[in-house]
Amino acid sequence: MTSERDFLRQLQRRFPPRPPIVVGIGDDGAVLNTSAHEQQVIVTDMLLDGVHFDLRQTSPRLAGRKAMAVNLSDLAAMACRPTAAFVSLAIPRSPEDLDSFLMELYAGLAEFCESPNSSAADAASDQPAPAGTASAATAPRAVSMGNFCIAGGDTNVWDGPFAVNVCLTGVPVIGQPVLRSGAKPGDVLVVTGPLGGSLKSGRHLMFTPRLDTAAKLVSQFPVHAMMDITDGLAIDLHRMLEAGCCGAVVNAALVPIHPDVPVELPAEERLHRALSDGEDFELLLAIPAACAASSEFQGVLKTLPGAAVIGTITDVPGHCSLRQPDGTVCKLEPQGWQHL
Repeated sequence: MTSERDFLRQLQRRFPPRPPIVVGIGDDGAVLNTSAHEQQVIVTDMLLDGVHFDLRQTSPRLAGRKAMAVNLSDLAAMACRPTAAFVSLAIPRSPEDLDSFLMELYAGLAEFCESPNSSAADAASDQPAPAGTASAATAPRAVSMGNFCIAGGDTNVWDGPFAVNVCLTGVPVIGQPVLRSGAKPGDVLVVTGPLGGSLKSGRHLMFTPRLDTAAKLVSQFPVHAMMDITDGLAIDLHRMLEAGCCGAVVNAALVPIHPDVPVELPAEERLHRALSDGEDFELLLAIPAACAASSEFQGVLKTLPGAAVIGTITDVPGHCSLRQPDGTVCKLEPQGWQHL
């Protein structure tokens, strides 16, 4: 069966970007030139009941919240702010209490554009949920993600499970979007928070997209490459390296492991969870080593709970290594969630 990586390569060959598209298939979003000095970014994600959430255990509000949040996370990965949202639904035929379901779903979808707490920090909303019992009552109140609203969409009824697709338009916070392809040999790798355990804890339904963090970083420091960690650090890092034609060495002892990963697990298993669980929605970025060592950057890093410098970019394309605490080095496989 065709892998997701091979499928995307086929699409990239078949549909190369052409004006006004300057970045097409292969990044967190597409980039279009809208004028001589302005660009627009478009992102989209589809979520399915039974795959990205389970409506037997998850409220429609949290399902809607996550559908919007994962797209906002893609905009954060490109250092952009949202301008408009478009929501399309595939609703199971003859659902129970459809009106109530839709109202609750859209309450979750609208949460990020209606919150009054625009000055709250990203991480302030990330509260753990009881495993398998996430509900609207336990959802954190989202911070405002900018002046945007739901501007359209489509709705259909079918015989399959519930599906929701969100498309967001956005604009760069400053200058141009940050791509995943810009990492340079000698850069250091940074993650903006701890990793692992989000699925069992319910954190994947309750996270706050790191738009504020991304904006702060790109406005103060030369971020060469950035993406959000959705499918797992290991596989997403491989995608960054492939896009930038470079390699990396990750220091296992520096990878921040989220408290949601049980402490009673062996150290090797806890690291594996942090590298491959996915649905963390933290940012992975590459910045110059001198910048990372500066007191200014270290000061910002201290304001991000669990953020850490975890490795370096090398000039060996596609080669990704993991340095163990005992000094031994092994290959870091692209482990994580595969969509195909």
